[in-house]
Amino acid sequence: MKKYIILFVLLCAKLFALQAQTTGNSASKELNLSKPYIRGLPPNIFVELQFVDDNANGLLEAEENARLILTLRNDGSGPAQGLQISLKSNVTDPELSIEQDKLVRLVKPNETKVVEMKIHAGFHIKTNEHKMQLHITEHFGYDMDPALLVVNTYQYIPSKIVFSGMDIFDQGDGTMAKVKDGILQAGEQIKAKLVIQNIGQNLALDAQYIVTTSDQNIYIENGNGQLGDIKIGETKEIWVTISPNNRVKSSGKLPIFLTVTERKNYGNLKEFQIPLELEKRAPKPAVLSVKADMAQIQKQVARIEYKSEKFTVNKSNIKNIETPALGKNKRSKSIAIVIGVENYTNLPKAPYAAHDAELMQKYFKNTLGVEEVITFTNQEVAGLFFKQKFDPSIGKLSTMIEQGKTDLFVYYSGHGVPDRDGAEVYLFPSDGDINFLRETGYSINNFYESLNKLNARSVTVIMDACFSGSTRANENLTGTKALGIKVKPASVRPWETNENFRVFTSSSNEETSLGFDGSQSGLYTYFLCVGLQGEADSNKDKKITAGELQNYLLLNVNDLAKKISSGKTQTPVFFGDPSMVLTEY
Repeated sequence: MKKYIILFVLLCAKLFALQAQTTGNSASKELNLSKPYIRGLPPNIFVELQFVDDNANGLLEAEENARLILTLRNDGSGPAQGLQISLKSNVTDPELSIEQDKLVRLVKPNETKVVEMKIHAGFHIKTNEHKMQLHITEHFGYDMDPALLVVNTYQYIPSKIVFSGMDIFDQGDGTMAKVKDGILQAGEQIKAKLVIQNIGQNLALDAQYIVTTSDQNIYIENGNGQLGDIKIGETKEIWVTISPNNRVKSSGKLPIFLTVTERKNYGNLKEFQIPLELEKRAPKPAVLSVKADMAQIQKQVARIEYKSEKFTVNKSNIKNIETPALGKNKRSKSIAIVIGVENYTNLPKAPYAAHDAELMQKYFKNTLGVEEVITFTNQEVAGLFFKQKFDPSIGKLSTMIEQGKTDLFVYYSGHGVPDRDGAEVYLFPSDGDINFLRETGYSINNFYESLNKLNARSVTVIMDACFSGSTRANENLTGTKALGIKVKPASVRPWETNENFRVFTSSSNEETSLGFDGSQSGLYTYFLCVGLQGEADSNKDKKITAGELQNYLLLNVNDLAKKISSGKTQTPVFFGDPSMVLTEY
């Protein structure tokens, strides 16, 4: 019996060993780790490259992640084996992290595999142009030619919060004055308006404040609160109640301190002693002129350079707007006047405005089906151009429009200039003189009135221009002060009485309409084109209405504007009936 037990144990042990060996061989075969590379017929590898960063602006900023996505395709007769993929920058920056080399063991004929190389920029990343060499080698030497990923990294540019001044109010609710003179005396209670400003080159995020005193005889109410984000150049008001009792003895500034902090803790105002004294007037607010440093902030989109025809680039981050979608609409009696003024004799350039006009010429013709499209750019828009074209009595358009039957479209990209009090804004010819604004410009009220008097069947106006007094490059056109002009809305509003009159504008009156380097166009025009390609068709009925297009522009323009301009807002505006079908496809 003992003999059989021993034999049984030995048999079990052998079976267990065989099972383990089989399992090991199976795992080895599955992982393909033990099998050596065996050369067969040559592979023929093609690669599609795509660079994707978190905020989709083609730039690698502080604390941002990105990916280089490689789609490998083998069109050869043999397998590609042991593909080693490496990505290395020519610039050393410890804050730039690039994922280590990747190994793709096998890509069979007619097979596709996707590989991602992760890239990360730390908070202290430096501003640099990184030329990242991409190498793909194959075990048997069927290597690919190198490619180059060029990425701009940008260091964090801090905000900077400063105290700008204050006002004292000793009359009204919550105040008590011995003498109502706008000066603080002991025993009074006043409300102080403290004005702070962000003079740095970035948003101050989630700012909050606290007002404190080291004197127990000074009472402070409402001494802390939230300010939210503070844009470049923006001011914020802090209202605080202050009451020094009769025991306060001070011959200088009262020991009252203001601290403003923001999320990054870089642009903080710390323990600032406000210039408030007894029996003396407080300094009035003095706001500085601050604009974004466009040379620093301007962002170059990442690009991929290669010589081999086996590489292609996926540009999904930025849509191709050069080729418009072909619409089904054929507007038999329709005219589009397209204007793009980029180069001005007496004003800074309006970047990409001429290209905007070239783009819209194609979209009016092909997507909206406009019968006759007439385009004017740069020096063609000079002198009395606007009057000669749009005046309802003597203008060229008056002879081209069949009243009640012609659909009229007008597109304008270029400078819009307000007068110094903001009462009127003007479209501006290339040779206009800002010192003779009323004589050389064409007022927006006159523009709308003239178009309405042409009595076309419908009028659709699209303007990629701002009227705040700034340019796409954030330059000041009018010589006005930092906070710009309070621009009044148009007083002529034909859309309120004419249901067939519509106006699309790229921004509100006090915002800047930005350019977009990625598409070499206006930011608004970029999304206008993308929307007309079909992206604005929210209900997927193969039609795009004016309302759908406006909703798409609202959703996308402002979001990207904040990303490419350190928080600057750009809010598209639409006037008129939203039900008009712009295109069908």
